[in-house]
Amino acid sequence: MSSNHYKKYKDTIKEVTKRNYHKRVSSINQYLLNNKCLHCGESEVACLKFYPHDKEIRKRIVRVGMNDKSRKDVKRLINSSKIICSNCLIKIENDLLDPTFL
Repeated sequence: MSSNHYKKYKDTIKEVTKRNYHKRVSSINQYLLNNKCLHCGESEVACLKFYPHDKEIRKRIVRVGMNDKSRKDVKRLINSSKIICSNCLIKIENDLLDPTFL
């Protein structure tokens, strides 16, 4: 019985899953929209990163729900991060910029 249900609503289930995924990803972009790099002032959302937890935040955000309880760990990581741009991140990783001055 349940197998027939999933066959019947396969496309709908895929669309809802895709829509929810995009909502979770766009929530990060909405957060970054009003921020800029602490070092150089870059404000382009596509360039901004959470230092030092960017990969972990982005990995977790696509896996958890949209409610506050589900996002508790993500919010903790975001609050303990600094926002920098990709260029400044590269400089930090290559010891050209000291992250303690951010």
